[in-house]
Amino acid sequence: MKKLISGTVILLCSSTLVIAETQFRLSPSLLHFDYTEFNTSNTELDRERGWLPGIELELTQSFLSNWHASLSGSYYQGAVDYNGQTQSGTPHLTQTDTVLSRLAARIEKTVMDNTNLFIATQTHRWRRDIRDNNNISGILETYKWLEFSAGFNYSYPVNPANKLKLEIAYLVTRNATIDVDLSRNDLGTAVLDIGDGSGGRIKLNWQTTYADNTNIGLTLFFEAWDFGRSNTKPTQGGTSTIFVTEPKSETRNSGIKLNVEYSF
Repeated sequence: MKKLISGTVILLCSSTLVIAETQFRLSPSLLHFDYTEFNTSNTELDRERGWLPGIELELTQSFLSNWHASLSGSYYQGAVDYNGQTQSGTPHLTQTDTVLSRLAARIEKTVMDNTNLFIATQTHRWRRDIRDNNNISGILETYKWLEFSAGFNYSYPVNPANKLKLEIAYLVTRNATIDVDLSRNDLGTAVLDIGDGSGGRIKLNWQTTYADNTNIGLTLFFEAWDFGRSNTKPTQGGTSTIFVTEPKSETRNSGIKLNVEYSF
């Protein structure tokens, strides 16, 4: 009887370890940033494109055998090309110093073999500093918004050591604001409310077993969303007051991530 009880305890402990598995993922990344603004006639006003290096971190906890919860964060920084125009319509080329940061939380459930459903929320922050160039003053803007998403992923085991995973999500953007800083021209600042939007995200991931408890892989991704036109507000705190409006816009990002994943 003692042997049976001991064996039962060992079995329960082993099961607990499987259920409570924790994964940590580190992902050096390259993101191709692509942002475009449009006027009310859908004519392109300006476009910003370029590659941004960054890093992503994710911590995932498995529980109740088929549920998973994760927290993640990412940070990208660099300069992208700006191709647009001045308020008077004069063509203007410069660069934009760009910083993107995100924090996300996600709940995922396994619903059948190799298939999971998930819901997630994410905060975004984008610091957009359009540089002065050719005697034309730039502008500093900071965007903040919430994202809510839902989707699924499917894993295909190529062989015991390798697998492919496809993930598709639908997303909506909410509570977006933009801090407009024109103080370099003594025109003050304003905070605008940006219109809600929607979009999607798709990821294709390859993963291979590198060593005990360690996996490596690559992820290709594409994400897209739109913002509606903002309200119009006067600036405050400057020597002069002007009225500012943020045009409607679309974002079309793509990229690649190198993933190093450790389970414990």
